[in-house]
Amino acid sequence: MHNFQSIKIIRCLLAGICLATIWSCGPKKSHIAIIWTDRSEFAVYAEAFNNSQSKYRVHVEYRANPAEALVNAVNPPDIVIGPWLKSEKPRNRLVPVDYLFNELRINSGNFYPSILELGHIKGRQFLLPVSFNLPAIIFSPEHQTRIPGDFTISVEEIRSIGQSFNEEKNGIHTRMGFSPRWEPEFLYLTTRLFNVRFEESTRLFNWNQQAADELIHYLRDWTQTANTSVRAEDDFEFKYLYDPPYTLVLKGRNLFSMIPSEKLFVLPQEKMANLEFRWISRNGNVPVQDEIIYLGIPRKSKNLEAAEQFIIWFFNEKNQRSMLERSLAMGIAAHSFGIAGGFSSLRPVNEKIFPLFYPALLGHIPPAESLSAPRILPYNWKSMKAEIIMPWLIEATSAPKDSKQPASIAERLSEWIKTH
Repeated sequence: MHNFQSIKIIRCLLAGICLATIWSCGPKKSHIAIIWTDRSEFAVYAEAFNNSQSKYRVHVEYRANPAEALVNAVNPPDIVIGPWLKSEKPRNRLVPVDYLFNELRINSGNFYPSILELGHIKGRQFLLPVSFNLPAIIFSPEHQTRIPGDFTISVEEIRSIGQSFNEEKNGIHTRMGFSPRWEPEFLYLTTRLFNVRFEESTRLFNWNQQAADELIHYLRDWTQTANTSVRAEDDFEFKYLYDPPYTLVLKGRNLFSMIPSEKLFVLPQEKMANLEFRWISRNGNVPVQDEIIYLGIPRKSKNLEAAEQFIIWFFNEKNQRSMLERSLAMGIAAHSFGIAGGFSSLRPVNEKIFPLFYPALLGHIPPAESLSAPRILPYNWKSMKAEIIMPWLIEATSAPKDSKQPASIAERLSEWIKTH
């Protein structure tokens, strides 16, 4: 996610470019495509497209939740770009775009299969992936010999290596490798890795309750076996863990910190030079974070020709390299990683071009077959996750075994439905 400064900078660019776009469009409104997106980087991409030819124009409008805006739209845009577009209500307002493959204007083989497949509904491709992010574990290079692999690190390895790092004096931890409870997003990540399978359904969402029970047991055992107790983890966190993740691992009190790729690769080069990282995995699968950015064409698009031309232009390797160069030249790369805040959905761009702009990625681009996409989630999943899933995870992993157990997912979902 963007920090406040980056959003402010890029939205200023967005406002200026949109005005310039309207001014330069002339009377040929049929050649102006409207884009709704929450990714402010598209202001810069729109300007580059508009400057690349004289026939078509795109005009970018910011929407905080493009999927929700599309569901409620009376006059929809020509292109919608953002997360959560895969859920039923938004995708029912889209047209298939696989004809762009059939006409050989976009190479479907360049996309990561698991991410492309998520936009494939009932035999048709309704959504094209734009960008995605991955969860990483960072650590100090001085501990590299502790890590058996050079590409990924499994949850089981994080647990065992973290435990071997621990030190106690007089029953008090002076070093502690890692606790899942220190980072709520790591707790959520484990639901993906342990196949809890949150997924949109007629009752908002479904999940695998047996897997959820097994996960909570595993996480509680991690705390008790590796780190002594919930209290020991909390005391250690209170005493030592108040700096940013990259600072913590360099200080040496804890071994690992979790950081998503969109935050890792906007760190200054001097900080990156002092860090090592691995992609978090389990059973060989690296989970793609939920908020994959997708692109679609609404059913009532009024300027289909211009929309198609922009989409074809955008999913071009050469043009994506130019986007990265432009972001670097404008200072946007200091606040926004890669393409639209993440890895490109085009495999050749990540493999051949990203390491030129992000040297730390050389030899660290994940293989396509290792990426595990999330299931289709409701378009308001962000609020459901914050109000239902995260409280359940935090309370369930913190409650003593002999105490009253906190509310289950089902109980929290029922209460959420009552108030929403």
